[in-house]
Amino acid sequence: PEPEPEPEPEPQPAANKPAAPASVVAFTTELREKGVLDLLEKLENARGGGGENPMQMFDTMRQLNQLSDKLSTIETADLPEDLKQPVNRFRDATADMATHMEEIPIPVEIMSGGQEAIGPWFVEKMAEDPLFPQVMEDWGRTMGELGGAMEKAGTDWANSLAEYGIEPPAE
Repeated sequence: PEPEPEPEPEPQPAANKPAAPASVVAFTTELREKGVLDLLEKLENARGGGGENPMQMFDTMRQLNQLSDKLSTIETADLPEDLKQPVNRFRDATADMATHMEEIPIPVEIMSGGQEAIGPWFVEKMAEDPLFPQVMEDWGRTMGELGGAMEKAGTDWANSLAEYGIEPPAE
């Protein structure tokens, strides 16, 4: 008789994984206590719907600034290197995105007036500066690049957290 093959080891459930290092546990606790995870979830839920609604865009800008501010207070020095690097990249990408959003070429008071105010203002601005459409295009292109960098950094961070058996922030 042929020997029976060794049974495949069953995957270990998350509960049986080794506990995350204390620095990682403290880090995730700090994220939760400072509201970082809630802000990430709000930003994820708002994604894709703010382009036409200036008020939602302002809300997103405010939340992004809050997220950047809160992330800047999170200490990462004691984290394992494979988690520290993605966290720092996400923090930096978030700060870059928040700064760029504040540099939008359309004044806040015009944006808050909605499309009724933006249209005439844009026509007037183009009459004053024929290169203004290029300024807007450049700003938008940079916005897209920064958004992509922030999204990649967020995915890398979430994957790093998952390696420690920790549910990633809103993905």
